[in-house]
Amino acid sequence: MPLPVPKGPDPAAAAALAAREAHLETQTRAMTVLTSWALASLATGAALWATGGDAYTRSIGIQNVAWGAVDGVIAGFGYRGLAQQRGLDKPLSFWQAEDRRMRAIFLVNAGLDVLYVAAGALMVGFGKNDWVRGAGAGVALQGSFLFTFDMAMGLGAR
Repeated sequence: MPLPVPKGPDPAAAAALAAREAHLETQTRAMTVLTSWALASLATGAALWATGGDAYTRSIGIQNVAWGAVDGVIAGFGYRGLAQQRGLDKPLSFWQAEDRRMRAIFLVNAGLDVLYVAAGALMVGFGKNDWVRGAGAGVALQGSFLFTFDMAMGLGAR
C-alpha cells in the first residue's frame, strides 16, 4: 500500500493570496497618500482663507479647502472598498483584472488632471480679478498634485 502524499499549499491559492495582498498594499498606500494630501490641503487652505490678507490668497485657500474635502471623501470611499476586499477569496485572475482596472482609472484621472491644470492656468492668465486668478492658482496646484499621484499609481507604483 503506497504512502499518502502530504498535501502542501496550493500554488494557485498562494499566488492569488500574494496578488491580493500586493493589490491591497498598493491601494492602501495610495489612500494614505491621498488622505495626507487632503489633510494638508484642508489645513493650509483654512489658514490661507482665514488669514490671507488679499482676495488672491483667500481664493487659493478656498480652493485648497474644497479640493481637500473632496480628496478626503474619495479616500474614505477607497478605504471602504479596501475593507470589503480584504476577506475576498478570489483567483489570481480576479486580482490581476482588479489591478488593471485600478490602473486604468488612475490614468483616466490623470487625463482629467491635465484639464484641471490647464483650466487653472487659463484662470490665472486671463482672470479679470485677483479672486479668479487665486482660484486658478489653487486649481492648478491641486491638479498638479493629482496628476503626479494618478500617473504614479497608473503606471504601477508599488
